[in-house]
Amino acid sequence: MTKFSIEYNPYLVKCVFKKNGKVLNAKSKIGAKSEERLQVLLGESVNWKGLLEEIAIACDDDEVEIHFKGRKIDFDDLKYTLNMYKGTVQFSTTFEESTNDADVIGGLDKIFDEIRSKDIAEFNQKNKDGLDIFDAYEEAKNGIFEVSVIATMSSGKSTLINSILHTELLPSSNAACTATIARIFDNDDMDGFEAECYAADGKTVIHPKGPVDLSKMSEYNADKNVTYIDIVGNIPSISDDKIQLCLRDTPGPNNSQNENHGRLTRSIIKRTNAVILYVMNATQIGIKDDKQLLMDISSEMKRAGKQSRDRFIFVINKCDEIDEEKGENVEKTLSEVRDYLKKEFDIVEPTLIPTSARLALAIRKSKKGEKLSKNERKALVDVEDFVNNELLHYEKFATLTPTVREKLQLQAAKYHKDEELWDDEALIHTGVPAVEETISEYVEKYAYPMKIKDAIKDIVAILGELNMKAEFAKSIANDSKKLTMVRKQIADAKKKHRNGKKIYDVYKAKIGDFRIDEKVEDNEQYSVEMKLQEILKKYDDKEKVDKREADILLVKFQDDLVHFQRDCESSLNRNIAENIFKEGKKMLAEYTSVVRQILDNIEIEGYDFQKLKSFHEIKISDISELKKRNESVRYRKEKRWIKNPEREGFFGFFKFFEPKEISVLVDVRDGVDVDVKEIIVNVMTGFSSSIKENIHTVFEQAYDQIEEYKNAFNDNIDTLDNEIDRILDELDKSTAELGDLEQRVKENKKLSKWVRDKETRIKTLLDF
Repeated sequence: MTKFSIEYNPYLVKCVFKKNGKVLNAKSKIGAKSEERLQVLLGESVNWKGLLEEIAIACDDDEVEIHFKGRKIDFDDLKYTLNMYKGTVQFSTTFEESTNDADVIGGLDKIFDEIRSKDIAEFNQKNKDGLDIFDAYEEAKNGIFEVSVIATMSSGKSTLINSILHTELLPSSNAACTATIARIFDNDDMDGFEAECYAADGKTVIHPKGPVDLSKMSEYNADKNVTYIDIVGNIPSISDDKIQLCLRDTPGPNNSQNENHGRLTRSIIKRTNAVILYVMNATQIGIKDDKQLLMDISSEMKRAGKQSRDRFIFVINKCDEIDEEKGENVEKTLSEVRDYLKKEFDIVEPTLIPTSARLALAIRKSKKGEKLSKNERKALVDVEDFVNNELLHYEKFATLTPTVREKLQLQAAKYHKDEELWDDEALIHTGVPAVEETISEYVEKYAYPMKIKDAIKDIVAILGELNMKAEFAKSIANDSKKLTMVRKQIADAKKKHRNGKKIYDVYKAKIGDFRIDEKVEDNEQYSVEMKLQEILKKYDDKEKVDKREADILLVKFQDDLVHFQRDCESSLNRNIAENIFKEGKKMLAEYTSVVRQILDNIEIEGYDFQKLKSFHEIKISDISELKKRNESVRYRKEKRWIKNPEREGFFGFFKFFEPKEISVLVDVRDGVDVDVKEIIVNVMTGFSSSIKENIHTVFEQAYDQIEEYKNAFNDNIDTLDNEIDRILDELDKSTAELGDLEQRVKENKKLSKWVRDKETRIKTLLDF
């Protein structure tokens, strides 16, 4: 039997792999993945068969014992993957639990307080946002974690959110949910809710902060001047002791009065630091309006392995409306959802949670003593059914980790013993607590460790820099020969850097050559033309059609164009994003290569440029980091494809009662044949021209973004050039006088000991 061990530290995003006690180094396939998140490694990717398959190959043994050291929540993911494993190797596991989250953050708080009280200049420097490292620590530590709720029409999205809030706050009619975007921030210390309303610019206050209830929210939703509503209150079932939760009620693109809502939804899907609750109606699986959103979700789920998949939770709501008399049940419905997501969108292993938000809300309102509507009182009649009928125990059919499943099962079993607590048991069976527990687990598994990592990165960098500089000064102050050698190395480095300026020019020339292949736009234009021709073919024989049939055909044609426009925009966005990402990765590779080449030219013994905080700020490790760091680089999607002087938005273009646009239907008399084909050809001509023109406009914007990427990389390389000059000048000056060096070493003696102590304590705290 081969013994294989995994030590996983989510705070440092570090894996240590050992085979029979020997650490696998970066030259091995598994060892090279030591700085990847465990959940990413568990899944498959390019040239990677998944951690278990790779362990099986590396061990080449029929039996492998895996010892896992880390958090139980991460070990559960490993166990889940083992349960799904279909290979021939017999795996067994042992588990060793490591430091818990509360101890980590408590220890860090204490260390940061000690560092703050020392009042050292390097720690008090402000960044470009005016924050010092202590401000940045508090901001990261108290950061907001967003859960965005997206849904198609009639899915019960507002009811689901209300059930999570334990009260009816958001209006549940479709009309009420079209005009505004609500963000609900968790504050466990509040009893009620307060809200503030903003205009479309997100800044202008329309209604100042004040208490809010269902009636007030209905009033705000009806106010056409209100676009954003920020709400603060207690989200009871999800604690804010680790991270503040924000529930975002996002209007779906299919029922929005504002075209930009669709674009907002797509941008939310692309955010890597947020959970998406995608709410589907159990009685209407596979409606047209969800197609583009699910294609975008599919694309994102393929980007970053298991972590990316985990952040998308598909809530199958209204399961209580499934007609059992027709042979339907939750298990069958979930099977249909899985098939639909896999066949249509290549979404595999989705997290599916069936729910009855309606019953969950009724139970929670009843427990709080709130007034119930007639329908809610009627819903409570189902409580006994949800207790006694196992087909209504929705959590049993949900995609849950072993930890969450066991927790819910134990709670349900406890409540079942006492009939007085059957409401609590039925609540668990509604599936809504499963949604809440899955969100909480995601926060613990990913968001919280990343928060800690972000909070400490700057202070760790400064401690490392101070320690390196102190050791460097000490080494040359005590050794005159080494000082002479270092002085020569500094002079050589300055000369090499001056003579190596052509490296920068060559790099900038290469960066200048990056661009999106113009064939991509040509292909997109050609594809649009072919698809429009397919739509036209349906009406080839419709030259003489009765008016009633003509009405139906033209409405169908309008619907075809609406969906075509959505398909085209979504496809175009994905195509351009992929091409920009591809070119961005090429530029990043070129940038990384030239930085390495520049630094290889500089060799000063004992002085590590990589430990300088300023170098951490210049370094770019991925394209998303570049986008965040350079605010001018953004994917613009604001221009609309169809502009109508009479009515804003796409639908206005096809309003048949508008004579200025299309007047044929209102002018014909009953019984007169209508040349539908001619009408459609005329409309299609203008539509085709408009959509092609706007495709070109979108590509022009994409070309501009590539130029902005080029500028960002070039700006960074210029910053690097200036920083190297500054550091070499500073080194030259600081090593010129031995007396100054000796004085600095004497002053640094106590500081160095203090710095090493803080480094060791942070490392011990975070290192498993």
